[in-house]
Amino acid sequence: MAVKVETVDILKKYFEGVTKRANHHAPNVNDVIYGLLGVIILKKDDGTHIEVRGSDDDKTGNILWVTIGGIRYAFRYEHSDGTIEIRRDTYKGPLVLKIDNSTTLQQVINCF
Repeated sequence: MAVKVETVDILKKYFEGVTKRANHHAPNVNDVIYGLLGVIILKKDDGTHIEVRGSDDDKTGNILWVTIGGIRYAFRYEHSDGTIEIRRDTYKGPLVLKIDNSTTLQQVINCF
């Protein structure tokens, strides 16, 4: 079940898990995730929540949802090619962008 990110502490817990896993298992995205979080926070529609979901009840870490411009986006790490996928509507929805350390923040901003 998704957890609403209603405090900075929840966002910090989520992001700490993401960076820890990226530094250990996902070197293709370990640099880009810092700027990506900033884009998510700044672009998020007012009055909406960031939501996160992990692989078990204690973790928040595998998928993030955010509404930007009235559209719900899912961000998830794709193990098969070591990228972060941005998908529209659901985590299996239409692919908007694949992100790795070579992706510029401008490319991310432009997809919204």
